[in-house]
Amino acid sequence: HCSDIAILGYHRKPPMIDHEYLDKMCEIPLAIAACPTAAIKPAKMDVAGQKVNSVAVNNDRCMFCGNCYTMCPALPLADKEGDGIVIMAGGKVSNRISAPKFSKVVVAFIENEAPRWPKTTEVIKKMVDVYSQDARKYERLGEWAERIGWERFFEKCEIPFTHHLIDDFRDPAYYTWRQTTQFKF
Repeated sequence: HCSDIAILGYHRKPPMIDHEYLDKMCEIPLAIAACPTAAIKPAKMDVAGQKVNSVAVNNDRCMFCGNCYTMCPALPLADKEGDGIVIMAGGKVSNRISAPKFSKVVVAFIENEAPRWPKTTEVIKKMVDVYSQDARKYERLGEWAERIGWERFFEKCEIPFTHHLIDDFRDPAYYTWRQTTQFKF
């Protein structure tokens, strides 16, 4: 994400399989191919005494990305109790002043408090208020955070910093001579 402030849905459970409708609504090979971790496999299931084509999900391999649901609505991930919200900040797409940047996670998880999401709105309102008081004219949120330092950003916005927010990878690819995505072993 490259937004100044991004609000993302976060799933913590694998998809719930509707075996009765899966073969009727979806192309099973597309749902299987959509899984980046190969957690979905074809399977035969008993539904009302009949064997039907379906899938099985390996819960240990599933990363809850939702690609399967995109390909097949009979694999929903939505869960009122288990889902939550992640807030990211500091991204941008434009080349003005500095290069484009990805957003950073600033709140790793907020419980799902539908329908008004009071904790989420409180955190975002605080970020916007502090940013509007402290930023320079035409300065983006990420540029402001980098100018004052991300540590001060967390202090000013009264957001607790946790180990879930550390995103700096200290060993760039060139230390291992792997400068492309085409790994050679």
